[in-house]
Amino acid sequence: MAKVLTLLKTIRNNWKKSVIGAAAFSYGISYGKQAYDTEQLMRQCCEEVIQYGDASCSTNIRPRHMTVILNPAAKKRKAKKLFQKYCEPLLHLAGISVIIIDTQSGSHARNTITNLETPTDAIIVAGGDGTLSDVITGLMRKYEHNLHSAKQCPIGVLPLGNTNTIASIFYRGYEDLIDVRHMIDATMAIIKNNLKSIDAIEIKLLINDSENPIKPIYAVGGIEWGAWSDTHAHVDKYWYWGSLRKYAAYVFNGYKSNLTWKCNALMKYTNPCKGCSCCYSKDLSYNQFTNSNRRWWHAFLPKQQMFVSDNHVDYSKVVNEDCGVFHEMPISTTELCIKTENVSVQSMPLLKITLGPENISYAKFVEKGWKQERDNELPTNLILDAKDIELYPEIMNENQMFYIDHEEYELKPIQIRLLPQSVTIFCPELNS
Repeated sequence: MAKVLTLLKTIRNNWKKSVIGAAAFSYGISYGKQAYDTEQLMRQCCEEVIQYGDASCSTNIRPRHMTVILNPAAKKRKAKKLFQKYCEPLLHLAGISVIIIDTQSGSHARNTITNLETPTDAIIVAGGDGTLSDVITGLMRKYEHNLHSAKQCPIGVLPLGNTNTIASIFYRGYEDLIDVRHMIDATMAIIKNNLKSIDAIEIKLLINDSENPIKPIYAVGGIEWGAWSDTHAHVDKYWYWGSLRKYAAYVFNGYKSNLTWKCNALMKYTNPCKGCSCCYSKDLSYNQFTNSNRRWWHAFLPKQQMFVSDNHVDYSKVVNEDCGVFHEMPISTTELCIKTENVSVQSMPLLKITLGPENISYAKFVEKGWKQERDNELPTNLILDAKDIELYPEIMNENQMFYIDHEEYELKPIQIRLLPQSVTIFCPELNS
């Protein structure tokens, strides 16, 4: 009892050191438990994956080969280390050979895919939304005259970026080791060859230089333009606020004059169409080969073309007089979002246009900005459904930018075209 009293007295007399020691001890216990749980999770996954690597392979089927486009700057320059620790070992155990290409910039990723000549069964994106958009852009440009061939090359999405919009749709629902579990789930989807088709959008300049034309950009998330998206894009400028930088950004940006900026533009759009003789594309209705022997380069081989539709409707006989007809709408808002509907199942392919309030007070700007960071929700005044869109900004303000899949692009008149079910990705079984 005397020793206990002596210990308590020592702690009381040295309470600062005691608090620091207790915090360090608590952190050590937490870190050790997390490391142990991670090791056990990887061990369990390796035992599951090794059956794929040990499975016998027919003589007429070669082992799977994939190309990894890795952005080493993603995840605060931790992407490569995370990939090598959690993703690459599982791929090797499953008998999948990989070639890893480190990208230096967006144009590097696009050019790498466009000029890729080595036969590959899939492309794995190890990065965030920007890297994924660059890879899809390169793939679409490679097969710009036959987008059906681009769909034949599946894309694996490893959530190793600061923003992972598509990955966040399919990989969720964990309370512990969230990042590690998401990386493992994404890798397992690739190993198990679970495929899903998603929509993409094509963004073209409406005013282009005929001598030096700029090629289209492709994305799977959407386009944002406004005060909140601009603030969100510059959150890292407030790095000295640590974990509070997301909230500090809205507090300080609210004082600036760009809080009252207007997204003034003329918007032209067409209404969604379930399918008719005008818009139905036979290129997207050919029977797809789903067995593991199918390779992306088989798209160049002769094959029988079959006209089919999911609901067995002959769209060549369906008439929709409104299909392809543009409707004009002047807009004045603080935020404009145009997004694909890859999250939910729609009865028809469409883009969701969301317009924020025309005016916003400083307090509301901060409040709604914080809500966006927590719940990914912004205030909306109007929601429209569309298929194809033309956007003509009234003033080309050099301080304002479009954000296409969270990447910055110059504010110019653009055409946005929906490409339904044009990209094939790996996803978990529950979402396939």
